[in-house]
Amino acid sequence: MTLQEIFITNLKKTRKERGVSQMALSRMCDTTSNYIGQIEMGRRIPSFEKIEEIAAALEIPSYKLFAHHMEETKEEKKLDTREYLKKMPAAVKKEIISHFLAEMNMDIKASLDSQNY
Repeated sequence: MTLQEIFITNLKKTRKERGVSQMALSRMCDTTSNYIGQIEMGRRIPSFEKIEEIAAALEIPSYKLFAHHMEETKEEKKLDTREYLKKMPAAVKKEIISHFLAEMNMDIKASLDSQNY
């Protein structure tokens, strides 16, 4: 499964689990329902900013839209990820890592704050 396919699957699943229509999501993200539909059909790829808006509208950290839930061994996951990352431009790798780390740090901080650390 490609990263785009994972994103699309997670977007659709999360949107439907939350009972949010494409039209409602498009309003929350200041875009059109046609654009959301094109993303979900794999015809459009949203910017990092739009991914963050979509995640915020769905009330989830953006990195969860990229979480792979298939039953694979850890070794298979490592190999797939390594191969995918090898082919990715360095600037894109840095951007993705930066966004993931920021999201994870916010989750950790929120968790610690809620536990009064």
